[in-house]
Amino acid sequence: MLLSISTSIFPSEGNPTYLLAFLQKIKSAGFDYVELGRKHTNISPRIEEIESTGVKIWAVHGDLPRNALSSDNSLRLKAVEEELRRMDDTAVYAPCPYVIHYLDRLMDPRPGRQFRKSIEQLHEKAKELGFVLSLETAPYKPQVNERYPDSEEIANFVRSFESPNMRVTVDINHSNLKEDLIQVAANCRGIVGNIHVSDNMGKWEDHMPPGEGIINIRGVLLALIKCGYTGPCNVECHHQHPTIPVLKQIRINIGKICENL
Repeated sequence: MLLSISTSIFPSEGNPTYLLAFLQKIKSAGFDYVELGRKHTNISPRIEEIESTGVKIWAVHGDLPRNALSSDNSLRLKAVEEELRRMDDTAVYAPCPYVIHYLDRLMDPRPGRQFRKSIEQLHEKAKELGFVLSLETAPYKPQVNERYPDSEEIANFVRSFESPNMRVTVDINHSNLKEDLIQVAANCRGIVGNIHVSDNMGKWEDHMPPGEGIINIRGVLLALIKCGYTGPCNVECHHQHPTIPVLKQIRINIGKICENL
């Protein structure tokens, strides 16, 4: 199984040149594939620099604002337009997964209908550019969200489009807080376009490096492969000091988990 890592392991840029430095560290640590995290923006002016590092872009993470659920159609359209610009900005990396958070987490069904309108627009853009719009499974956050949309709901939402340009991103760290991960893989059988791999202690989305928490990551990866996932093990973890030695150790640890998969 190929290995990928999200640039979300690094902080927000602060300086446009930082992304190049981040990618150089990732390459030096032995990763060949990367998901461009949602904190790292303004990509098109840096395409040649990104290519110069030798890393391959596996996926792009979008950052659809919550106004995409707004009943004020002008606010909703503005939120969608912002995301459409990011899709255009990263279109050179299509075809690949383009990840969007599943934002319908309210009891009131009306924002959910607005969210669908927004996703329909993004789906049309994905088809135009060649992206695969990949909706990410949600974390269980009762302190923040009114309700938890489980993997079955998200999978059914994706399937309702009947489109090869719509898939699910199974976030292992998110989904194990409320669901059995083997069942999550089964719920998403045949439509998993991307995965986010990190660990936690079972109470909060800690985004720990794989192997540092309680999740049986190898078992989940096997289940996802059996349910049709063919992409890389895509690590999306956080770390306060992602130096090259730290990144190398993460690669070694996840490599052992993925051995012979």
